[in-house]
Amino acid sequence: MSTAREKLAGVGAAVPRLLFPPKGVDLQKFAVIACDQYSAQPEYWEAVQNFTDGAPSALQMIMPEAWLGKNLGHENAVPARMRRYLEDGTLSDIGEGMMFLHRATTTGIRRGLMLALDLEQYDFTPGSSSLIRATEKTVLERLPARVAIRSKAPLEMPHIMVLLDDRQNRLMGALDQMTAEKDPLYDFSLMMDSGRLKGWFLQEESVYDTVADVLTRLKEEALDGMLYAVGDGNHSFAAAKSHWDTLKAGLNAAERESHPARFGLVELVNLYDSALAFEPIHRLLMGVDPKQVQRELEFDAKNPPPLQQLQPRLDEWLDRHPEAELEYIHGAGDCRRLGRAPNRLAIVWEQFDKETLFSDVASRGVLCRKSFSMGSAPDKRFYLECRKI
Repeated sequence: MSTAREKLAGVGAAVPRLLFPPKGVDLQKFAVIACDQYSAQPEYWEAVQNFTDGAPSALQMIMPEAWLGKNLGHENAVPARMRRYLEDGTLSDIGEGMMFLHRATTTGIRRGLMLALDLEQYDFTPGSSSLIRATEKTVLERLPARVAIRSKAPLEMPHIMVLLDDRQNRLMGALDQMTAEKDPLYDFSLMMDSGRLKGWFLQEESVYDTVADVLTRLKEEALDGMLYAVGDGNHSFAAAKSHWDTLKAGLNAAERESHPARFGLVELVNLYDSALAFEPIHRLLMGVDPKQVQRELEFDAKNPPPLQQLQPRLDEWLDRHPEAELEYIHGAGDCRRLGRAPNRLAIVWEQFDKETLFSDVASRGVLCRKSFSMGSAPDKRFYLECRKI
């Protein structure tokens, strides 16, 4: 192991071996937004299906949450499609390296770095003191379906975005300088008016060394020993951890050290990136009498209490009312529009203070599930790079 890789291991990171569509594949049709977006808007996913229509696409390798419960056979179909793409050359091995990203969003150019994180350094249990921590409560009931797919899948294709508390922008600033004169591997417009994505594939030891040095300094400064906070994809990363914990029981010591499933491919993002806009995730109650809900829970949906106070009460109320459904909506306008339908109640918050995120998680543990969104729905991470597991 090189010195840079040793230093990376010391901060729970590794250089991944990436798979990527070869020339000739239409990247605009291949790249697809995170599966947990537009969960209450199946028409979005129908439009994606029509747009890709037979072309190689990440849509064939994911299970949109809008389709959950429809018994579409994704547990077996998704791994089979992954194997097919590996066999027919839709995905090719481009070697070890990190991908530095510029994502044009509605709020500016967001920087990101794709690398692998060690699942042995991650614990999603509330109150954890691990190097990598969840930011939101993990709903254990949502893990089995994801674990079932991952246990059969030959590769991973993440929408996981992990936050760094890097107020001085040391990591992304250094990478901007190192790529200033380099040509990107790709540069294309994303589907459905979702901005543009540019990526530089970095394979130099000098890059790895710089990344390791910056992460080491950030670890030394980390609040309560928390270097990484999982911002988007909490349940996907938790599923990867759960799968690894099961798998490693049947491995010997040497296999546990190097098995690819021990690591998870993620995109690192600086919490203080000026283009990383945090927004609250809103709630949409369906199959309810809006006035009755507000009366029983003693709140006003037009001026709701803080989410961390309201959500536990909502959960208890939903347990008593199985006829009601709760959806998590990205975008205040969308939530209000959906809430105009009969027997629905939209609950909308105005803002989320991202600068307190690390201190809140360190002091109180995880926030309730779906507390915040890193950017509006069109700005979310798109699936593109893959890795064998």
